[in-house]
Amino acid sequence: MKTHVVRSFGLAFAMASSIAMAQSSVSLYGSLDIGAQYLTHADTKGDSSVGLQSGNAIPSYFGIKGSEDLGGGYAAVFRLESGITMNNGGLTDPSSLFSRYAYVGLQSPYGTVEVGRQFGIMFDETLFYDPTYLAQYSVMSTGLIALANLNPNNGIKYISPNLDGFEATAMYGFGEQIAGNFRAGTYIGAGVSYKGATFHLRGVFEQTRGSLDTTTGIDTSGLEDTRASIAATWNISATTLFLGFANVSGDLELSPPGNIYWAGVTYQISSSWSVLAEFMRYDTHGGMQGRPNWYVLGSTYSLSPRTSLYAYAGVLDNHGGKDFTLNTYDFTSSGGVSQTGVQLGITHQF
Repeated sequence: MKTHVVRSFGLAFAMASSIAMAQSSVSLYGSLDIGAQYLTHADTKGDSSVGLQSGNAIPSYFGIKGSEDLGGGYAAVFRLESGITMNNGGLTDPSSLFSRYAYVGLQSPYGTVEVGRQFGIMFDETLFYDPTYLAQYSVMSTGLIALANLNPNNGIKYISPNLDGFEATAMYGFGEQIAGNFRAGTYIGAGVSYKGATFHLRGVFEQTRGSLDTTTGIDTSGLEDTRASIAATWNISATTLFLGFANVSGDLELSPPGNIYWAGVTYQISSSWSVLAEFMRYDTHGGMQGRPNWYVLGSTYSLSPRTSLYAYAGVLDNHGGKDFTLNTYDFTSSGGVSQTGVQLGITHQF
């Protein structure tokens, strides 16, 4: 009996060891960003505001990700990531624990397939084509990436392998998955990019369908929002130049139909200190909803590889815009007015 127990324990230990070896990695990671903001015209009465705010430069989040080596160049992968608000400890989306990522997938020599909730193609393919990396004062403020389809649900994404600098990405979101209505909330996205030693170029196409409210019966699934964009970056020594264009069309109007332009520059003063400047413009069709301009200046100083201080200053010159704001996550301002904002804060990544 004793011998049998010892042998059983040894077998169990061997199996556990083999499972542990097969599991390549599981890691906890995140980014914690908080700072103070001063913002003019911060409510419907036109008052200014001063206070702490989370995720000014980089969204605050924590996550768990991992991979298992399956052999032959194949691996199973997963990712669970939740957005958090540092100023009150809450979730950025109280209705969803893992509001940013919740997917499982398979990597292979032929590309990667990810299934579940994740960011859309426009976000993926714009993050490194904006000098602020999509901070709160950034091209996000123009509505280039509509918050309604920032993280499409029920998605399947394919990411190709890198072939001499070229990569392709495609994604389909099944939307609301309502019986009898296969269009409600569906999402289609595709992107192609080239990444050379100093020059990067990418093109993106996205199309989103409207929703079906099963309570009221209001059906906008026959309407669509379509976006096409091209952007490039060029690195010249310590300077990087950014340039982008997007066309927004369709009758769903997650953003007004029109053209979005942006241009920016970053300069690496030293290994720890960098500065940036960015200009953005939204020409709505016929100027029906204005032609707002955004101006952003920023600076980041790294205290260590994981911790940095930042400062941003932004101006929205409204030019007749109806619903635009300086801060993309500002839901208290009335819109339709010019704004000035300043942010100072700290970011720590782990």
